[in-house]
Amino acid sequence: MKLLVSIHDVMPGTLNRVERIFERLVAARLLPVMLLVVPGTGWQREDLVRLRAMLDSGAQPAGHGWRHEARHVRGLKHRLHGALISRTAAEHLALSRKRILRLMLRNHRWFGDNGLPEPGLYVPPAWAMGPIPRTLLGRLPFDQFETLAGVYDARIRKFHRLPLAGFEADTPFRAVSVRGSNLLNRGLARTSRRPLRLGIHPDDFELRLADDLEAMIAAGGECVSYTDLG
Repeated sequence: MKLLVSIHDVMPGTLNRVERIFERLVAARLLPVMLLVVPGTGWQREDLVRLRAMLDSGAQPAGHGWRHEARHVRGLKHRLHGALISRTAAEHLALSRKRILRLMLRNHRWFGDNGLPEPGLYVPPAWAMGPIPRTLLGRLPFDQFETLAGVYDARIRKFHRLPLAGFEADTPFRAVSVRGSNLLNRGLARTSRRPLRLGIHPDDFELRLADDLEAMIAAGGECVSYTDLG
């Protein structure tokens, strides 16, 4: 099975866990790995050195919001999304279109300002893009944008609908629902021969689906890059 592997919520407070997960993936020969970096979270020089070391060892950078936290709830859609999926993580949903665009531009600029490779991929926190039409995405410096449904390539104006497996389940209800979704999406990946997105969060090895995640890593697969989607 082809896999698109990513580690979410990369920030100074999660670096220890992210590095341990990255080491597991390297040991399992699951590279390349996309690191979803949250810039506005107090990065220091030593943190950047650690991030750069992972990028030099087979990781690739992606933008992932600014603070990864919505400061307030904006409307019914945001409230429902928070209750069912994101809690306080869906940063874009609290913002207007103009402020979302500014946030994404600021995110991209941060990498260059800190001497890091510029990211080609942007993933909004909780995969929630907010009120941004695809026609505007083509004006941003990112090439690709990932949401729950898949990946939009702004260079060729093509949307790749891709199955997704996640493991962020801290309650019994989430464990049942996420496990069921994962089973469906793994089956879809096999029958459609499309890559399965494997989205790993820093706490996943301590949560209720840790054994499922361990099993998927042990099973392995052919890791591909987002740029290989074509």
